Amino acid sequence: MSPSRSFIATSEYRVIDRAPLLLAEGDCVRVGAPDPDWPGWTWVTAITGRGSYVPDGHIEPRGDGTAVVLKDFHARDLSVVKNEKIISLREVQGWHWCRNANDEEGWLPAYLLKSCPSG
Repeated sequence: MSPSRSFIATSEYRVIDRAPLLLAEGDCVRVGAPDPDWPGWTWVTAITGRGSYVPDGHIEPRGDGTAVVLKDFHARDLSVVKNEKIISLREVQGWHWCRNANDEEGWLPAYLLKSCPSG
């Protein structure tokens, strides 16, 4: 696990999906197409019918159009406002799992983040 890093949001980012996909280790999902804009992310659909892109390292394809989930995954994005300070807890293929000052956590794309001193 990489150490946390401080960032500033370079623009506003508003979450649209209020019921994001939640996967648990061992779940079986249907595998769709790789994300054309974010290499290393693949569309999956859960038994509930909800879908999302997930990091390739979180699934193990079975070769029959399905995959087993290797790690818990929550597809929750994090809303931010421009110049908001956030902490990246980890980075996966161009997306950061972040925490804001209210202890809310979620994903943000790297292009929205500008490094800042940790202080």
